[in-house]
Amino acid sequence: GAAFAADIARRHGLDTVLSFDMGGTTAKLCLVDRATPRTSRAFEVARVWRFRKGSGLPLRIPVIEMVEIGAGGGSLAGVDELGRITVGPQSAGSEPGPAAYGRGGTGATVTDADVVVGRIDPATFAGGTMPLDDAAAGTALDTAVGTPLGLGTVHAALGVSEMVEETMASAARAHAVEEGTEVEGRAMIAFGGAAPLHALAMADKLGIDRVLVPEGAGVGSAIGFLRAPVAYEVVRGGRASLAEFDGAHVEAILSRGEAEARAIVEGAAPDAPLTVSRKASMRYQGQGHEIEVMLPEGSAQDEGFRERLQDAFETAYRGVYERLVPDGVPECLTFSVNVATAADREDTMLGATETAAEAAPVGERAIVDPATGEAMSVPVFDRTRLQTGAHINGPAVIVEDETTIVLPAAFRATVCADGTIDCRRKEN
Repeated sequence: GAAFAADIARRHGLDTVLSFDMGGTTAKLCLVDRATPRTSRAFEVARVWRFRKGSGLPLRIPVIEMVEIGAGGGSLAGVDELGRITVGPQSAGSEPGPAAYGRGGTGATVTDADVVVGRIDPATFAGGTMPLDDAAAGTALDTAVGTPLGLGTVHAALGVSEMVEETMASAARAHAVEEGTEVEGRAMIAFGGAAPLHALAMADKLGIDRVLVPEGAGVGSAIGFLRAPVAYEVVRGGRASLAEFDGAHVEAILSRGEAEARAIVEGAAPDAPLTVSRKASMRYQGQGHEIEVMLPEGSAQDEGFRERLQDAFETAYRGVYERLVPDGVPECLTFSVNVATAADREDTMLGATETAAEAAPVGERAIVDPATGEAMSVPVFDRTRLQTGAHINGPAVIVEDETTIVLPAAFRATVCADGTIDCRRKEN
């Protein structure tokens, strides 16, 4: 999924992106900068306290840095002992699934809430191949949320939707803080069967003004797997203080690592052009944690390399901690070399939207406005019939077999040349 978002970001010329993947069981959020997902050499599993770093079991393995929470279409909703609506991490799974599936499930899920408020049309779900039971969805929500809190069915459903969106927004904020950055001002790339249903509402909470829903969003992770580069990374220990930097020794470590990685990648993709990136994990002497720093261009033996490396370290350190350590001596602990097949460098694919016409709806649907709790009639657009450059003003819904885009009144959507639906806040 992160590779899919990175590919879309590259094709649309986006430098800072929040990847948002929401399926049936979980929601996954990843920061993508300069068309590259953030990575880490530490990973936590089974966090006890929601998104709190340090509350899980640490593993020292290289991973794409993302946060995953139990908030998907099948996540179960309820009311806790303090009278608050909760969503997840327990899930109805695919068997029996949400109550609306009509397979014996009785628990209230996010999907059931989406059916009740009109975001999902029971008659056209999965292209009409799997009609949903809206009455069963309403009964489940009444039992799990409505009756305990004295709410009607619609307000119980709105409460579940609001809670799952706030939970995902909170996870995104916490993850960005851990990474020394922020989500406000980023573009969001939303995919997975449930993400387009909630992405625009979540963007409002995060201060995000642009949301892209790519073609094939329902199976975005599978597409990303096919588009991901063939890559191999070699990591070698080699403690090196910048005060006594031995460029020849460091270059020997890097050269051996590149030769090893290149042999692996060339064996898998013999004719592909390759890219090489070299990094070092660095810290001030005496610290217990290090940060990853991209090594400067050129050989470690080159004149001025040590000074350029110190500048790169200080820039990266300030980005995380906003300050430097006075009189601190930077040192390298490990060096890594990543060899990968080069990405397809396509230009931005947004069409000439200024001359395009408004899209024609195929019908209307009643959908509940979260701001008022009242149903309103909005136009429905069939994504497969939309032409490049077509405009859609919210409020509206854009339907396809795999998912539905819920477009609020504050946003306007444009169809890009690659089929992506580009949703932007109207004042922008």
